[in-house]
Amino acid sequence: MSYDKFEASFTKENKSLKVLLVTNVAVAILLTVSLYFQRRYFIYKGGPIMEERPLAEEICRQGLVGLAEGSPNPYLVSQGIIDLVNSDPFDLKIDKIYQVQSLEKGACKIVLQSEGKLLAFKIILAGSNLNPFYYKLLQLDEIPAKEKEE
Repeated sequence: MSYDKFEASFTKENKSLKVLLVTNVAVAILLTVSLYFQRRYFIYKGGPIMEERPLAEEICRQGLVGLAEGSPNPYLVSQGIIDLVNSDPFDLKIDKIYQVQSLEKGACKIVLQSEGKLLAFKIILAGSNLNPFYYKLLQLDEIPAKEKEE
C-alpha cells in the first residue's frame, strides 16, 4: 500500500467524519434552541392565587351580610329586595361565613353558620354597567339540606 493511497483514504474518512460532526453539532444546537424557546402551559387548579370572579363573590358576601344586619346597601342590593326586606324583615344572624363560591356568571353560593345551624344560599346577581359596582344582589334562595332517604 502506497503512502498516496493511504493519505487519500484517510483524508476521505476525515472529511466524512467532519461532515458527521458538523451535522451532529447543528442538530444539537437546533434541539437546544427549540427547547429553550418552547412555550409551556401549566394548568393551575384552585387556591387563592387564581380567583374566579372575585368581584361577584365580594358583592354576594357584602350583600348578604347587609341584609342579615338589617341595613342593605342600595349599591349592592336591588331595590326590589330592599322593599321586600322592609316589609318582611330578613331575620338571620351570621356566626361565621365558611365559603363564598362563584357558581356561574352572575351567581354565587354562600355557606355559613347561623345560630349553630349550617345554611347555604344561592345568590343571583344582576350585572350592568349602570350599577356602581357592576353587580347587584337580585335574588336570594336558601339551598335546603336534603333529608336522608330510608
